[in-house]
Order: sequence, then structure tokens, then C-alpha cells
Amino acid sequence: MGAPNPMGCRWCGIDQRPHARQWKPPVGWHAWEQPTQQQIKDRMLARRTAGIGEIA
Repeated sequence: MGAPNPMGCRWCGIDQRPHARQWKPPVGWHAWEQPTQQQIKDRMLARRTAGIGEIA
């Protein structure tokens, strides 16, 4: 899969629409939560490094 969507859940990286309630230690059961600005930046940089989303 590679890096999660930059706007994926703050705790698990799953996109908002298919998220529902998820279990992830140490958070436990949680609903989708907006990622922090730092998480968004880090995920975007990871996707760039992995070459995800580039036009061939």
C-alpha cells in the first residue's frame, strides 16, 4: 500500500468515508479523526518519496 492518504485518520490512516469505527492500540475503538498538520505534511512527504501519485 505505501504511505497513507495525507487526510487519513489521525490514528490509523484510513480514509474518512470507509472508516466507521476501528480498533488500533493504544487508542482502542475510535471514530475517524482529522490528522494533525504535522501528520499531513509527513504523509505527503512519504508519498512523494515513494513516488505515489506521480504522473508517468
